[in-house]
Amino acid sequence: MRMTLNTSNGYSVEIEQIEGLGAPWIVRSYRKFAFLRRRLSSDWFLNGEQARTFADQLVKDLQTQEASEALITSRNPGWTLHRSAH
Repeated sequence: MRMTLNTSNGYSVEIEQIEGLGAPWIVRSYRKFAFLRRRLSSDWFLNGEQARTFADQLVKDLQTQEASEALITSRNPGWTLHRSAH
């Protein structure tokens, strides 16, 4: 299963479930250039709901943040883009 979410400013987020052992979900983000695309990030999940939540957050950030590419490429590992408010 594969689903692609596109932003209006040249980014795309792809959610893919790989069939097989464990059936992991992968969320990848890309920057589109004409006919090419460059991968910015790749995150793996065991739960489809978490993958979808992360992808929605990623799309929202890529659409609204001016330095969105820097945010994605410089973040620490983990499935959240922002620290939760405690």
